[in-house]
Amino acid sequence: MKMCIVRKVAYRLPKSNRLVWALVLAERQGLTLLFVRKPDSKRSNELVIATENVPEKVFEPVNASAFPLEQSDLTVIGDKLNALGDESAEDEFERMLKSEGLW
Repeated sequence: MKMCIVRKVAYRLPKSNRLVWALVLAERQGLTLLFVRKPDSKRSNELVIATENVPEKVFEPVNASAFPLEQSDLTVIGDKLNALGDESAEDEFERMLKSEGLW
């Protein structure tokens, strides 16, 4: 797995006061691209454009149709998503071994 540096932040789910952890993939011009792992069985993983609510120390979704990116941003985002995917695959493999009593 490639080394990647991600920052874990609190994210407020839309239309809710529930907070979940999200991973910052990129930041530009006051907007932040977050990876949010599925918070429950009814939702899926999401890429979310958010902004930081500084007084409350939480990120919140915004109504945005664009997130400015440069080529270097895409490379960093790709590396981070690959590393997160590798981590998820390793976690699933470990869970399977544990369920079979092999871990």
